[in-house]
Amino acid sequence: MESSESLTSYTNIPVSEITLLTILVFFLVLTRGASIYYTNRTRDVALNQNKNVTLVVLGDIGRSPRMQYHALSLAQNSWMVDVVGYSGATPPASLLENTNIKIHYISHPWRLPEFFPKALFLLYAPFKVCFQIALLYWTLLWRVNSPNFVLVQNPPAIPTLFIVQFVCWLRQINLIVDWHNFGYTLLGLRLGHESRIVKFAKWHEKVWGRRAVAHLTVTAAMHRELLYNWDVQGTIATLYDRPPAHFRRLNIEEIHEFFLRNNLEEVVMLQSLDSSSFMSPSSKNSTLLTIKLSPETPAKYRSDRPILIVSSTSWTADEDFSILLQAARQLDEFFDEVMEKGSKTFPNFLFVITGNGPLKNKYVEDISRLPLKYVRIITTWLTAEDYPLLLGSADLGISLHKSSSGMDLPMKVVDMFGCGLPVCAVKFQCLDELVHHEKNGLIFNDAEELAKQLFASILRLN
Repeated sequence: MESSESLTSYTNIPVSEITLLTILVFFLVLTRGASIYYTNRTRDVALNQNKNVTLVVLGDIGRSPRMQYHALSLAQNSWMVDVVGYSGATPPASLLENTNIKIHYISHPWRLPEFFPKALFLLYAPFKVCFQIALLYWTLLWRVNSPNFVLVQNPPAIPTLFIVQFVCWLRQINLIVDWHNFGYTLLGLRLGHESRIVKFAKWHEKVWGRRAVAHLTVTAAMHRELLYNWDVQGTIATLYDRPPAHFRRLNIEEIHEFFLRNNLEEVVMLQSLDSSSFMSPSSKNSTLLTIKLSPETPAKYRSDRPILIVSSTSWTADEDFSILLQAARQLDEFFDEVMEKGSKTFPNFLFVITGNGPLKNKYVEDISRLPLKYVRIITTWLTAEDYPLLLGSADLGISLHKSSSGMDLPMKVVDMFGCGLPVCAVKFQCLDELVHHEKNGLIFNDAEELAKQLFASILRLN
């Protein structure tokens, strides 16, 4: 009786739905079978084929240094590397000119402006995910070489992890997940950590990120989290970021040449109301920091040069630049007080903030309203080749990165250390895996502490 009822209920399914379901199952079985056949045939025929790997980063490839390093390292070890991701900043020449590396750009989904209501983001999100699924699925199945394994950056987890798991299952490929952070914690900054969507995102990330042949983490704290709380399958290894070899301190001649080519004085004039009171105009033989009296004489620092402080950012919610703005104002007020007494003179301070991102316009407006006399804050955009040159020319670096999970580290600090730059970094959990207070940098909690550290840096530099 039960079997006849089950048969009746099954036959009540519309024919169109049965047809669609049959086609889907047939397609999956056919694709899976063809993939297994092709893989086995390739292994059986000794064809001296190259080792292939696909790197997936659902972000700007030009601004993904860790994945760039993976690609270059693999290419230098005779792997053929396909890199899949978004266009944006131009990747370094070492990546573009390497014959073992091929970049496959996928189209950006349209991004809603930050000022749109949260409800619109929620309504648009499913369409954005479907767009990303279609493009990523097509690229991984049909555009890249058949890889030995796929290395995927996480986050973003949605829809990346699901798609790469599915493609790896179809093509019989091993998967490696490179955990930069946890995607659900970043989503929680926008929607709140108690949001049902954030809880779903955490579930999705755990389910689809758990199964892989290996997991790479950026910190020991993240390693422990995956090991004890996520029950991941496969080997877990902590791989700390390291600066590339071309990140180094510049000599005075290189600094002079760099600032002749990148005239930051023009940026100061464009973004400051009273730039003439902040710095003296330069000649054709001088730059923001340096002067060269003749082509034959060596370059030297200008006597009136400002202290150059650098920070880079993607202008997102996990970096609170109001701390820097408050510290700059406190520092300016202190200078004003000291200068009025005539007890001591100090050099001016120039903060250069590089990068683009959703909150940039908000902070640019806040900066424009600051009543500063001895301090200036400018924003600019640098190529991947010029960024290390700016770091190698600066006096001090600042990091305002606060990890959304408390388990990732700011790559900018690694880059600054590579350029021999002292660093002031805002405190968060696990920062001590990279910055050791008063040993290789300074750690601050708020704007007041940062202002004091900046003032102390003047005394050391003077």
